[in-house]
Amino acid sequence: MSAKHTAKFAIVSSISMVLGLAVTSLMASPSEAYSRYRSQFNSQPQATQIRQKKIAQVFRSTYSLPVGQAIATKINRQDTLYISKGETVNASLLVDQDIASPNGTVLIPKGAIVEGQFVPVEGGSKFVAQKFTSRGATVSLQAESALINDTKDPRETNAGAILTDAGIGGAAGAVLGGVLRGNVQILDVLGGAAAAAVIGNVTAPQVTVIEPNTSINIVTKQNITFAVRDDY
Repeated sequence: MSAKHTAKFAIVSSISMVLGLAVTSLMASPSEAYSRYRSQFNSQPQATQIRQKKIAQVFRSTYSLPVGQAIATKINRQDTLYISKGETVNASLLVDQDIASPNGTVLIPKGAIVEGQFVPVEGGSKFVAQKFTSRGATVSLQAESALINDTKDPRETNAGAILTDAGIGGAAGAVLGGVLRGNVQILDVLGGAAAAAVIGNVTAPQVTVIEPNTSINIVTKQNITFAVRDDY
């Protein structure tokens, strides 16, 4: 056989082989095609597959806190807070007890910081939460406290303030103290400017007073969904 015929034969054989493979592939059953797809998918580098598996497992479970969930907190400050009537004050609270899902998974741990504001309402103030921070994450939070009643400003209605504003000296103050302990109206023994000063203290402005470590329960106004990591 000549070299020319040999070359032609080789070309024809190659073409026949390619066509045969193509036909075989086209005639493959759906299950065989799926097996080939899985084989190609499984040929990804092992490190990539492991990383995908880890990502899928990080947030495996979800839990929700319903509307109306009570959260026990305490004011996060060491000094007394005085809130004037109509005043809005930024403040933070500390969660005082773990908040857990029905299966015991802690969703909001004790010590989480709740940030928000004391806002004015009829009769005093209430705390309106905006967010909480825990485990390095910050989560939006809609929750409110009940009314915290206001009172006459104790800085202007205590006995020391009354005596000072009335211009009463030490000796007279001692006498006045005895009179007050005897359940006698202070205006019975005072007159003029002194009486006016006492009236001013009795009509002192209303304020909301929050002492250090005051317990403040807040209640959720929204459902909160948590994606819980396996390592928590």
